[in-house]
Amino acid sequence: MRHFFKGMFAALAVTAALSGTAKAEEELPSIGIMAGEYGSSFATLGEELGQALNGWSGTEVRTMLGKSSRQTIDDLLYLRGVDLGFVNADQMANLQFTEPNHPALARLAYLAKVFDSELHLIVRKDGGADSLQDMNGKRISVGTTTSDTALTSRLVLRMLGVKVNAVFLSTEASIDALKRGEIDGMFYVGPAPSPILTQILQEDALKLANVGYSDAFKGIYNPAEISAETYPDLVDDKFVETISVPTILAVYNKFPPSSARYQNLTRFTDAFLATVPRLGQPPRHPKWREIDLTAKVDGWTQFEYFRNAVTRPSN
Repeated sequence: MRHFFKGMFAALAVTAALSGTAKAEEELPSIGIMAGEYGSSFATLGEELGQALNGWSGTEVRTMLGKSSRQTIDDLLYLRGVDLGFVNADQMANLQFTEPNHPALARLAYLAKVFDSELHLIVRKDGGADSLQDMNGKRISVGTTTSDTALTSRLVLRMLGVKVNAVFLSTEASIDALKRGEIDGMFYVGPAPSPILTQILQEDALKLANVGYSDAFKGIYNPAEISAETYPDLVDDKFVETISVPTILAVYNKFPPSSARYQNLTRFTDAFLATVPRLGQPPRHPKWREIDLTAKVDGWTQFEYFRNAVTRPSN
């Protein structure tokens, strides 16, 4: 019987139905990957991953549009048909701090660190601010309440002891409010370049400000730079300093090894590893070049089959 692969990118925002019970085992010959919101870098990368696996034998790959990393964690736990998802790794650190008994701490793992998501701090050029430390007491959008941006920016502000007047706006609304002078700055977390931020023009008189690295970030965030080449209309100098959060391909880790779902994950692992050399080739998103198959991600356990497959000697 001839096997075939069908890549499908469904423009569907999915809301997880939380039941408070463990995910039910289901015998589906498919892998469901939760990407990000429509128009986001996560969505682009998810679509490209599905396309790159075209020709994989035996199991269907379904890439779905989702919401935040926090929602994807719930989707992995409770929503049928979701096996993998793009998740910012600081979600686990936040759960350990806020909900130490959350089931995700025991039931989720990661395949690999696939790229970094940078923290962008955008301010007005006429506002007199060049760094996050200059934003004390300022009115700043931290994203919508459940977004990746809100979680990361609030953690960072707490760690650094910077007090701001936080407002909760979408990225689009934040940019508009910043242009009108209704707020002094905005945060955005996502892989650079972000499609929505590249639409900001020189005449908008906005710029990226520095977010310096602190020892308080160790084990959660990494030092990073965003270059003028990445955002020519937002970076006045050669680059700005910021931080990044590892973005991982998270996986539900409690399927029995004998189950069809677990076997699908092992086949996905083999196909993914074989595809990695092609993922970083143009015209795909440049973030694919950051894949690190052996990276250790603090607070997360690596999916055992994936770890063993990476270290297995090649024939």
